[in-house]
Amino acid sequence: MSWQAVALIVAAFAVAFGLSLLQHRAYARAVNRVAAEEHRSGVLLVTGRAKGALRGAVVLLVVDRVERRVTRALAMQGASVFARFRERPELCGPVDGVAERAQGKALRRAVSDALPRYRRLDATTGRRPTR
Repeated sequence: MSWQAVALIVAAFAVAFGLSLLQHRAYARAVNRVAAEEHRSGVLLVTGRAKGALRGAVVLLVVDRVERRVTRALAMQGASVFARFRERPELCGPVDGVAERAQGKALRRAVSDALPRYRRLDATTGRRPTR
């Protein structure tokens, strides 16, 4: 193998690493932004993800513990590192049935991944707040 081939492989890995780092930073910024905007008593922020062969999905759900409703939902879907979070109002509504409202197999799996986290957090945070 020539040094040019090795340099090309190393450059490809460096580009892939850089793009993955940019996507991770965008994810962290989105989570922190939503957490700051939705910071109030009785609200939980949960995430879920689904990996696919070509496309995956990540979902952020803001759930009101008193009403057991998803008040805000964002999803990142795509096959590249350029995917970004977008508001998904069709996921808002009662927690029961939120997975059925998700359009697409990867998004449905991501929502199904987030629901056990919500239930675990809801159970461990003690009694439900009152308004």
